[in-house]
Amino acid sequence: MVNSSIEDLFNSIESSSLYKKYKKMSEILSKDNNIKKLLDEIKELEKEATYLENIGDDRYKTVDEEIKRKATILNNNYVYQEYLNSMNDFNDEISMSSKMIESYVSEKV
Repeated sequence: MVNSSIEDLFNSIESSSLYKKYKKMSEILSKDNNIKKLLDEIKELEKEATYLENIGDDRYKTVDEEIKRKATILNNNYVYQEYLNSMNDFNDEISMSSKMIESYVSEKV
């Protein structure tokens, strides 16, 4: 019975409009080479900045500025904005559902 209920819950989530939009935006994002390149560059720059800061090299400040510049470009991209919005909406729904389940279990136990 519990397995069936959990499966019903997952099916309900997967059929929700928020999940479908999030999945659609994830697929679109994964095919956008410009966004993928920007994300990869930012990750590499973050590693470099962390390393430079840890060894006391002030060049990390210049790298941080480059990260900010690339992040601004990324955040101004419509596809990326839509992806973030759909991800946040879906995460909010999951969080609310989780709280409802937690509350229900607390009442029953």
